[in-house]
Parts: sequence; structure tokens; C-alpha cells
Amino acid sequence: MLAAAPWSLVVFTLTLPFALIAPAFYGTLAWVTLALAAVNLIAFARTTFAWHRVAVLGTAPDVGAARGGSGEARHLVLLGLIAIGLTALARATGDLPYVIYMLLGGANEPLFYGVLIASLVVLWAPVLRAVAMYGLCLPNAAVKGEYAFQAMRAAMRYRRWPLMAALFALLVLGAQTAGQLWPLAYAFTGLGLAQGAVAVLGCVAMTFVLTTMFAVAYRDSAA
Repeated sequence: MLAAAPWSLVVFTLTLPFALIAPAFYGTLAWVTLALAAVNLIAFARTTFAWHRVAVLGTAPDVGAARGGSGEARHLVLLGLIAIGLTALARATGDLPYVIYMLLGGANEPLFYGVLIASLVVLWAPVLRAVAMYGLCLPNAAVKGEYAFQAMRAAMRYRRWPLMAALFALLVLGAQTAGQLWPLAYAFTGLGLAQGAVAVLGCVAMTFVLTTMFAVAYRDSAA
């Protein structure tokens, strides 16, 4: 699977740090990082498109023949909406601890953590469940060129919590990686670069695992 779209995977990996820390820059650099984030999204879509086809159709399908078709376009649109939506919600909930702390007046630490955890569960559980439920539309678009939302929802044979857990793990890894890369935008260090590189590779590996999970769930459900 990793060899299905090697150049797209390389571009995705190299541009991922810029996509994660794009809000750290202003002015011209902000536009440059925004452009790199767009390139990252396209490379991400091309990579997962190829991975889905390999996992579902078997070894070495003709991925190149499917390039540029409606299936790849639909895959890009849906993946882009999911990625942007999850990123926006993650950015929004990043300030949630501060907001809750201020509303509670900074007192009663157990109450603070209880309200914070409950708020995160209420916000994220439905979103993760929805992505796990309709995520099978991604490999379906890659293979058949259509979404079939209702059909994919009904066809799901497995419990959704493993996909939800994998999505959550990827989000946590992404947040941790962004936190490690953010200081490099202001103070570049060798140690920071090494730690950031390891974290980025971890995100790529988790992306591969999650993509495979969706593809296998789709393949077994569609069988």
C-alpha cells in the first residue's frame, strides 16, 4: 500500500508540518503556509485514494487509470470537508479549558475537570461517530466513484468505536505534533527538529492505519 502513491506520500509528509502550524504565521508567510496546507490536503487525498484502492481491490490495481476521474474528485471533496471540519472543531475546542475555567471562577478543580471532560464528550462523540459512520464513503468513492451515504451507513458490519478511537488517536497525535512544531516557527533548534520529525512520521503512520481500517471495513461490509 505504501508504494501505491509514493510521490504523493512524500509531498504529504513534507508539507504536513506547515499545515499543522499554518496559524502561527502572519503576512506573506501566512499565505505561503496556507498554500502549502492546500498542497498537503491534495497530496493527502491522492495518497489515501491510492491506499483505499489497493486495500479494497487487492494488490497493484491500476491506480493511475483512475486518476483525474469523478471518483478521485469526489474522494478529494469529502476528505477535504472532513479534514477541514475536524481541524476547525479542534481549533475551536482548544480554548474550551480557558473558557470553562473563567466561567467557574478558577475554583473547585474537580468540578472544572468534570465539566471540561463532559463538554468535550458532548462536542466530539457525535462528530467522531458521524465520521466513523460515513467514512466508508471514502473508499466507496475511490472504488466506485460515488458516495452512497445511506447504503454505506447501512452496510457497516463492525462496531464503530474502533474507528472512533483511531480518529481520536490521530487527532491527539496531530495536536501533540502541532505543539512540538509551533516553537520551531520562532526558535529553530536541532532537538526540536528531530522531535518534530518523529511526531510527523507518527501522524503519517496513524493516517495509514486509519485509512486501512476504513478500507477493510468497507471491503468486508460490501462483500
